[in-house]
Amino acid sequence: MRFSHLLAKSCPDPENPSEGATLAGHTKAVLQAFRYLFGTVEEPARLCRQWFTFFGLPDALRPVFFTTALLACLFHDIGKAGSGFQNMIRSKGRQLVRHEHFSAVLLHCPEFRRWLEEISNADIDILISSVLGHHLKAAPRNQNLAEYLLGVDYSRFSLDGESLTGLLRDMSAWGEELPPLPTTFSFPGQWDFLQENRGLELLEQTKKNLKRFHRALGHDESRLHMLMAVRAALIVSDSAGSGLTRTGEDIALWIDTAFNLEDLLTEQSIQEKILMPRQQIIEQVTGRPFQWQDFQTAAGDLPDRAVLLSSCGSGKTLAAWRWVAKRLAEQPRARAIFLYPTKATATEGFRDYVSWAPEGMLLHSSNNFDLQGMFDDDDPRAGDRFLVEDRLFALAYWHRRIFSATVHQFLGFLQHSYRSMCLLPLLVDSVIVVDEVHSFDKSLFSALKQLLTTFNVPVLCMTATLPKQRRIELAELGLALFPRDNLDFEDLHNKAGAPRYRVELLGDHRQEAEAIVIEALEQKKKILWVVNTIDRCQEIARTFEYAKALCYHSRFTLEDRKQRHQGLVSAFQEQPGPLLAVTTQVCEMSLDLDADVLISETAPITSLIQRMGRCNRRLINPDLGAVFFYTPENLLPYSEEDMLGIQDFLSALDGQTVNQERLEELLDKFGDSARETDRYTAFIKDRAWAQSREKELADIKETSFQAILDRDISRYWQLRKEGKPTDGLLLPVPRFPEGLTWENERIGPFLRIASEVHYDPQYGFSKTSVVQIL
Repeated sequence: MRFSHLLAKSCPDPENPSEGATLAGHTKAVLQAFRYLFGTVEEPARLCRQWFTFFGLPDALRPVFFTTALLACLFHDIGKAGSGFQNMIRSKGRQLVRHEHFSAVLLHCPEFRRWLEEISNADIDILISSVLGHHLKAAPRNQNLAEYLLGVDYSRFSLDGESLTGLLRDMSAWGEELPPLPTTFSFPGQWDFLQENRGLELLEQTKKNLKRFHRALGHDESRLHMLMAVRAALIVSDSAGSGLTRTGEDIALWIDTAFNLEDLLTEQSIQEKILMPRQQIIEQVTGRPFQWQDFQTAAGDLPDRAVLLSSCGSGKTLAAWRWVAKRLAEQPRARAIFLYPTKATATEGFRDYVSWAPEGMLLHSSNNFDLQGMFDDDDPRAGDRFLVEDRLFALAYWHRRIFSATVHQFLGFLQHSYRSMCLLPLLVDSVIVVDEVHSFDKSLFSALKQLLTTFNVPVLCMTATLPKQRRIELAELGLALFPRDNLDFEDLHNKAGAPRYRVELLGDHRQEAEAIVIEALEQKKKILWVVNTIDRCQEIARTFEYAKALCYHSRFTLEDRKQRHQGLVSAFQEQPGPLLAVTTQVCEMSLDLDADVLISETAPITSLIQRMGRCNRRLINPDLGAVFFYTPENLLPYSEEDMLGIQDFLSALDGQTVNQERLEELLDKFGDSARETDRYTAFIKDRAWAQSREKELADIKETSFQAILDRDISRYWQLRKEGKPTDGLLLPVPRFPEGLTWENERIGPFLRIASEVHYDPQYGFSKTSVVQIL
């Protein structure tokens, strides 16, 4: 079988494949994608320059980067020429070894490696390691390649040197001075390695070389950064070559418009597209001309790495956008990215700011659903301009310039998330704001530190509260802390020093909390009651069903949760009291509420401060916010470690009139002071190997299944048939007790089914049936 007739992808007619389905055609597309993304050694594209800045590579290494990356693009799928892959793609057998692992073994063949060393200045170890890991399935914990390569039928492997020579000529035409292969390229014995025991020798040599290279990278930071840059470039080029060919897009035109040098963001573009529309909204709400606060103006002059600490409702988001504008004034960049810890906060950031920009985008796992019906028909932002082509996956966002996204979407590359890797061309040429840093768990905060330590890109971290130890660690990484003292800015000092709450501890008596709610309802006040578990949230909300208590937590179908989120915010903003909302931790970041009374179960200190930020938020009520804390029946979902210092913190608040400055003092005094251990970061630590560990980006405990209700199965298939998002039907259901969900053979194992008898649109999914509750 000639190389030009070998398949790279499945196709309807394997004997008459389209060019894009052949190995030769796919390889050419990947080479073209690399060329249009990165340019040439003599004329590097802007993305290439930003790529080198991001990875900390000197320009002197550009020839090595280009040669190594181009050869990686050329040979990344050569293992698909093996009989195993070709039989699998034609439904005639199965693949005994992943094609990219086979490619790496072939490149270790002495004839191949000797030729590569003779014709180029490429780093051959980086080339082979990039090929091995470009699908992020080369686990460093499973390095015994020989165990599953023994059954490979090498005798049916073939190569056509003329086709390879043609590909090299294409490269030469782009200005790369690489000599062509000989007109023939073959190996002794027609590849019957196993008969001569050559196969085992080659496998053992491959393992030894990879282990040696892995150890060497631990002592050679420059070479490690080159490996990360080359492997990421291969992954991005492979994705673009595959995706754009599959959807019929012109590779050159698509990439040129996505990375157009004439369409960079500037200070003026941020002023016109983000700040001015937001200022107009503020003027409409307040009825007076917009004025920058002193600290917001000063925030614009912060350096490329900084931490902005400002209390809830102080206007720090506008300050952050002003910082973005000033950074772009110094050096225009292609994109501005706001990163949030949750989908809800990312959606709010998009709605308030990013949506005003035509090239803006909301990006999280259910963004297409959240975008549906977000704006009224008479709103200039209404329509489908924010929708993208699903078949292009991450590539669909390459033409967007301003993002409101979840942290995982862009920082997932640190744990080898493939989708996030494909967004790297956007990240490396951007200005980044990371919001709500206080809420990051230890794994996510460790990932943030690795980004700041290893890569070069402007980053502003911001939050209302941050434990002292985290401030110290960020300062050690060179981030400027702002403001150092609220006294530096009268506007911040006035807000932070203004009496805001009267705090009282109720011990462990929930009954006292219920009595307080009854009295507050009679006084027509707005009450927010926050508990730590969904079960208690549902129980309390049902207790106050007569008062039309609003119940809000994460265990609703997404379409119901969206409605309840909007309804809850609207009720607090527009509806006069009495009003009671019972929520879980979801209120801490994503809900813009201003309650007269806050009742909360005890929780970690930073969580309590965030919850208090939802009471007397805007200081427009002449009375102090009434805050009551009590101890729940158990710690769940928190651990004893999470609750360190909480009793001392609460004792210092009991019976006191409190302002934001006092809360910051107590957080410093009683908050967790232990230095957090850095977690394993696969993108950096895997070195010669590459295995996706994206689920480890955050300390996520798998406590629920993704499900849909049995009543919604027909809707699910109808939406699929119409090509519409099915996200609105998704529902997280507890794994325990067992039996709450089951599999549907047609839908598959990754989306389970749950009974509607456990679901109430007002209260969400309950572990016991609604009939039993009633």
